[in-house]
Order: sequence, then C-alpha cells, then structure tokens
Amino acid sequence: MLKVIEDVAKSWLTLMLAGLGVTLAPHEWIGGLFLALAAAAFAMKVEPEQDKRELWVVLMGAFIASHVAALIAQSWAPDFPVQVVMIAAGYFSRHLARFSLRLAGLVEARSTTIADRLVDRVLPPARHGKDDR
Repeated sequence: MLKVIEDVAKSWLTLMLAGLGVTLAPHEWIGGLFLALAAAAFAMKVEPEQDKRELWVVLMGAFIASHVAALIAQSWAPDFPVQVVMIAAGYFSRHLARFSLRLAGLVEARSTTIADRLVDRVLPPARHGKDDR
C-alpha cells in the first residue's frame, strides 16, 4: 500500500489533476481534453473565426469548459462517460468565446461610463466648502 501511495505521489500529472479537482484516471481526463479541443477545432471549421483573438479564446474556453463539465458530470452522473460531456463542452465553447469577445467589446466601449458609476457608488460625493462638515 505504501508503494502505491509513493508511486502516485511521484506522478506530477496525478498531483496536478488532484489539484484541479479531477478524480478521473489521468488517461480518461487527457483523452476527454483532447476530444474537447478537437470538437472546438471542428466548430471553428464549421463557423470560421471573425477575430484573430478568437482562436486562443476558443481553445482556452474549451479547456476550462470541458474541465468544469467533467467535474459536474462526474458528480451528477458518475456512470455516464465523461468524455462525451467534455466533447460537447468543447464544441459549445466556440459560442462561449464569441459571447465573451462581444461582451468584452461592449464593456470596453462603455468603460468610461462604467468607471464613473463605480466611483460614484463607492466613493462619497466631494464636499465643496469649509462649512460642510
């Protein structure tokens, strides 16, 4: 038993997956991750990118979405193949990437208004005289 614990502790991949909260076998998680990235690449071929930043946002979105989907699927339906859920999350990460880029553009366009409202809400109004104490 001690030998098994020692072997697991030496594996950097097992420790990384444990840190991410994945309790799947490493080969199952990595296989699902590659399938999710392949599904994201397929979705990008079906709907070509509109922005150069979109490629990296889609790949990072596929990684994060497939990871979170695997954790949820593992807790809700432990008998269902996690890789199927990871593939679906990777495919739909394409739409998540477009949404996030569009939202970032809207926030950037209204950044002055947003900052002004945040400052007005957080900081007290300025006083204009010595008598206002």
